Amino acid sequence: MTFKIDFIDGKAISWRKTESGVRPRHHENYHPRFYIEGDRSKLHKSRVWLSQQDDVVATCFETWRPTLSKPEQKVLRVDVSSTEKLKQVAHRVKKGFGRSTFRFYNVDFSPQFRFCLQNEICPVPSQELERVKLRLHRKHLADENLEHLNVDGEKIAGTEEEVLDTLIQVWNKREPDIIQVSRGQVLQLIRKKAQEYGSNFSLGRIDKFQELAEGNKVTSYGKTQYAAARYNIPGRIVIDESNSFMLGEATLKGLWDLVERSYRPMQELAWGSIGRILTSIEVKKAFLEENTLTPWKNWSGEKPKKASTLHKADRGGFIFNPEPGVHRDVYEADFASLFPNIMVKENISPETVNCSCCSNSQVPELDFDICQKQRGFISEVLRPLVEDRQEMKEKVDDIEDEGRRKYVKGSIDAIKWILVSCFGYMGHAHASYGAIKCHQAIQAFDRNIMVKSKEMFESSGYSISHGIIDSIWVQKQDGARDFEEVCSIISDEVGIELEPEYEFDWVAFVPRSSSKADISTLNRYFGKRKNGEFKTAGIELEQSSTCQYVKDSQMEMIKALDKDLDPEDAIEVLEGRLEDLKKGNIDLDNLLIQKKVSKSLEAYQSANRNFHALKRYRKHNIDIKPGQKVRYVVRNDSVDSMDRVRLGFEDKHSYDTSFYTEQLIRSCESVLDPFNVSRSQIESLLNGKDCRLTQHKGQKQPGT
Repeated sequence: MTFKIDFIDGKAISWRKTESGVRPRHHENYHPRFYIEGDRSKLHKSRVWLSQQDDVVATCFETWRPTLSKPEQKVLRVDVSSTEKLKQVAHRVKKGFGRSTFRFYNVDFSPQFRFCLQNEICPVPSQELERVKLRLHRKHLADENLEHLNVDGEKIAGTEEEVLDTLIQVWNKREPDIIQVSRGQVLQLIRKKAQEYGSNFSLGRIDKFQELAEGNKVTSYGKTQYAAARYNIPGRIVIDESNSFMLGEATLKGLWDLVERSYRPMQELAWGSIGRILTSIEVKKAFLEENTLTPWKNWSGEKPKKASTLHKADRGGFIFNPEPGVHRDVYEADFASLFPNIMVKENISPETVNCSCCSNSQVPELDFDICQKQRGFISEVLRPLVEDRQEMKEKVDDIEDEGRRKYVKGSIDAIKWILVSCFGYMGHAHASYGAIKCHQAIQAFDRNIMVKSKEMFESSGYSISHGIIDSIWVQKQDGARDFEEVCSIISDEVGIELEPEYEFDWVAFVPRSSSKADISTLNRYFGKRKNGEFKTAGIELEQSSTCQYVKDSQMEMIKALDKDLDPEDAIEVLEGRLEDLKKGNIDLDNLLIQKKVSKSLEAYQSANRNFHALKRYRKHNIDIKPGQKVRYVVRNDSVDSMDRVRLGFEDKHSYDTSFYTEQLIRSCESVLDPFNVSRSQIESLLNGKDCRLTQHKGQKQPGT
């Protein structure tokens, strides 16, 4: 089966792995295509015009559904000479006939995905692929030093030329099908060194090295991300760990499941965003099963609404704000894939919400109609994902074959991320099959379900401690029904499984600030489950920018509290940790802080720690881009120079005790906030002042 597609000099080559080895197939007659919808007479004129254009190979009329809400009709198919020319031709038509004359479809597909879709190829190999992992620290990458190259977890000893010779032997012996690299630039450096040492070594099965895209900054939902440069090696799949969120979350085995569901080849899928992968699954179903095209730009905007309806529609999901403090004997239950299940169960899709054929005001509060005469496209896309994942979760522990079990576990995680994103992507401006009305309808159903669940818990003898989107936290009162029994009753009533998750001995909800001590932060809490495990969310030890020493210290404080919920026990831990810090006993690697920078060195207006870290990286010829991360130890926070910090790979010498003392006290403050212990009281105790906390031990504990 085909596992990789390349485009060399505009021509497509597919690679198949069989028992006898890897074989290429040249597709000389492959021509990428797109479609045009519009007035029939104008389409005929455009067809004559297109036949005279360079790079247009052929045109013809075909019958397709242009969108989910339109019936089948004649559209103009345009075949072009190469993938590089497709968008150019589409733009040329726009310019020649006016931007609003036609609507374009299947234009914005990536090359490998388009090839598989157009040829109905599922790019999952039937044979196991050979994988090689290459790693090189970015300091050595910046120095162009190949002597520190790591292959499959082992450092290759020797000079650069010897390292290159060893790599050639690995290539000849193993013939890798997948090259997994720490950064794509590693491949570029290997190629450069091969040329320097006069070697004819080629990383690919064809002597060609391609840069598919330069690195660039991407801003999404107000966050700056960096998309690394992408490289292609003919005949081999390239997976760049620095450019693949899904690989870290779902494993390579899990990604193969998504390749099969989407027809997006592994190399493109590995670097793709969750939304892009979800769209690929939708596009594949639309094109191959529904005879439906994908619009180049989604032009369905939000229709006007009454102010009262708009206010209700934009309320978001259900939230029940917890009361700050310590809650004892708490039960947590989560609805299984609530939003995807709502979309499947309620038949939510752009063409079914407020359809033209039904009038049933089925969406709670909003009175939106939902079609009862046809199954929605989006609900049918999600149904197999929801059902397959649930089935895999139920069977995974019974699978005896280790390889198969890893594949299923990876698939469960991979599908989870698709389901997590499907709701948000319905309201995304660039979603090919999104619609804001669907986004609003889903949240309306969520609010209705959660309020109904709250009422049923309360009528069964429980009080509500916390609730957010798809999770609800309750406390058992005298005479209450069995918790799991109530969850089962609610599941039957709602039609979506409410799964009992955890039972807590105690949970502490952290207030927003000392000035708003009566209001909790929705996602900041910590507590101990009845099975002895601790659960935390939102506090410092869950934040990537917190150093490991502070994370470990905060967890030790939380565990100290478990004895009898006495704040002074946490203070005692803090004192010991501060003493170790002052003695200089801390491994400097445990003090490394990791931060993502949002702008370039030149764009900084204030000389903060990130600024000085960027200057030090620049000193080592490492150019950190906006969206990338820096790692450093704070050496002297009082100076305004590069000596303020030391980078993770530098000789760090010493650390700023005062800075890390502040970090430790802040982490303790988060732990003791639910006990109504202020920072000033913590500092008084540390300074040996008489400041008793006994009055805080008896702090009101909701529901107890």
